[in-house]
Amino acid sequence: MSVKLRTKILKDGGKSYYLDIYHNGKRAYEFLGIKTINKGDNKDTASQKNEKKRIAESLAAQKEIELISKGTQYTPIHIKNMNFFDFAENFIDRYTKKDGRMIQSALKKFKSYIDNDNLNVVDISPDIMEGFKESLLQDPLLSGETPHNYFTRFKKILRSAKIKGLIPEMPTNEIRFSNPNKGDTLHKQILEMDELRILSKTHCGNDEVKKAFLFCCYTGLGLAEIRVLKWSNIKNGRLIIAREKTKAKTDNPLNTAASRLMGEPGEPAERIFKINNISHVAVNKNLKHWLKRAEIDKKITFYCARHSFACLLLMNGANLKSVADAMGHKSTKTTLKYLNHVERLKDEAINNIPDIEL
Repeated sequence: MSVKLRTKILKDGGKSYYLDIYHNGKRAYEFLGIKTINKGDNKDTASQKNEKKRIAESLAAQKEIELISKGTQYTPIHIKNMNFFDFAENFIDRYTKKDGRMIQSALKKFKSYIDNDNLNVVDISPDIMEGFKESLLQDPLLSGETPHNYFTRFKKILRSAKIKGLIPEMPTNEIRFSNPNKGDTLHKQILEMDELRILSKTHCGNDEVKKAFLFCCYTGLGLAEIRVLKWSNIKNGRLIIAREKTKAKTDNPLNTAASRLMGEPGEPAERIFKINNISHVAVNKNLKHWLKRAEIDKKITFYCARHSFACLLLMNGANLKSVADAMGHKSTKTTLKYLNHVERLKDEAINNIPDIEL
């Protein structure tokens, strides 16, 4: 096994650095994208040439360590510390196919979901990817096949990381993606009023998460809004805030339960719920254990609070346009899946009325 740094002479007399790799009986070449400029106004100085050479030598050394450590328990430090978002942006910058914009959009959704700019490539686990899949399925801005398409495009970034030896295997290998929201329908990812009453009386590992989640069930806010919600957003008993994703403004009255969950008013710039330093993953883990204690057998994430709010409004007499406005939807098309869900609940309730004998 060997990794040798070599150069190719360019037309202007400059050099292009590449690696000559011999491994497992096969030879391969890897261009590093590092070139010296020998002519023109942008001609490299001697120090610039030396710096480019130093970087190329460092990359060659890193590649050698990667090949030596492959198949062992050792992970080179530069791989352990590689920031995922830096790697992903670099991948997208070099990507030339037509679905590049969709990959960029998928990455934006992932960044919003994970809420951690310091995530390293090696830290992306099957649990994280399973959670990301669920967040796409529950995103009201994504319909039809879009969640599946985003997930598939995002895997291209992970596949590139695997090819480069940054991760040993794809963290999505055991994840099966089926879209329950296809066809403008919403499956059982909501909580009904009886279940909310049970949860309110059940211990949660983090009381701030508990209050914030129940507050969202009564207001339709998402986790992104609840993290930035301040007392300045509360005016004359009304909640006035713009959605983080769409910037659509909502202006809704606060009922008694929502007001009680907020507690005593603080300073205008003070956040109402102290969950800003809790990661998205940790929040949903709190919900999972809380639901288990309450013996509610549903797979609930924080975003299900928005679903629950919409369905509660419909079940209590609100029309589709009113619900769309309360949710900050631009049209009733996005809201239609909640109406379909409520209609299905009504049909199930009628069918479950006990039979009588004549």
